[in-house]
Amino acid sequence: MIELKPRQRAILAAVVEKYVQSAEPVGSGAVSSDQILAAKFGALSPATVRNELAELENLGFLQQPHTSAGRVPTDLGYRYYVNLLSRPRELSFVEETQLEAVAPPASSGEDALEDAMVILAKMTGYPAVANLPGAKRDTMRLLQLNPIAPRRLILVLMTSSGRIEHRVFEVDDDVSPTRLQTVVTFLNENLGGKSLAKSKTTDFETVSKGLHDQTVIGLARRAWEMVQGSIAEIADEKIVVQGLITLLDEPEFSQIGQARAALRLLEDQSAMGGLLKASSLDAMGQMVRIGREMPPLEHPNAQIFSFVGVSYGVGSEVLGTLGVLGPARMRYNDALAIVPALAARLQITLESF
Repeated sequence: MIELKPRQRAILAAVVEKYVQSAEPVGSGAVSSDQILAAKFGALSPATVRNELAELENLGFLQQPHTSAGRVPTDLGYRYYVNLLSRPRELSFVEETQLEAVAPPASSGEDALEDAMVILAKMTGYPAVANLPGAKRDTMRLLQLNPIAPRRLILVLMTSSGRIEHRVFEVDDDVSPTRLQTVVTFLNENLGGKSLAKSKTTDFETVSKGLHDQTVIGLARRAWEMVQGSIAEIADEKIVVQGLITLLDEPEFSQIGQARAALRLLEDQSAMGGLLKASSLDAMGQMVRIGREMPPLEHPNAQIFSFVGVSYGVGSEVLGTLGVLGPARMRYNDALAIVPALAARLQITLESF
């Protein structure tokens, strides 16, 4: 990336921050009157600033929508700002308080993710998106079998992503606690820790050869079939999107045609899944895709967006990606502070299952 002089760097940062705040092209007068610039470089005349703005435009960091207008950042300008000029900020007390709502208990990992995305959209002012792993990536965490009434049992299946499935079924005779525990142990030894895809292909007849009690074998077979039915109902991947309405607050989507196109993109599960899968993580487990850096999503307006996201998971296991999608004129400092903090809170909730 091109190295800028200190004054050029400061002027680029000022243009980005003013444009993010106002959504209006930034002129030389607004930059020359910037107090932070004046404190660092002394008084700058509009003519001096105009020359620097023209040079930044020649280098590809700024563009001028109209001849008589001020400048706005290009994708390269935003990228330089995010990588080299923006300063990490601490969360405010109010934000910390809002994040406390992302906490146990939750009825399932899926519900926890849905709730977290609602909070993320409210905190950032941008639509929040996330993916919940499907059968190919999710793993079996725990299986339980408990009596709930005479000759009636409930099978509970929990995955590493926090999904909880249950099945209620009846048996012909009462089952002793010892036999029930034998079946639970058998299920967890043969399915626990396996991917759902592998669990689906594991053969009952092969793994049940060590069972000899016919009552236990019959109950284990019933429970096994229930598990297979639950796995079959888990979709390959679920995309969670919350806060669609926040887009309408952005000037970029004030026209009905632009708003419709943006909403269609966000409601396209395939496109959102492609974004979350295609967004590569940096060494910190974060990602920032700006404008034309967005992957091809087969939507004409996809490249007017930016995405800030992180991976989330349980312990060292990555379950998926979550983040916010907004205009290229995004409040990057806010998103880069809030998104990772929310993911950390979500991990605590998921680890509680």
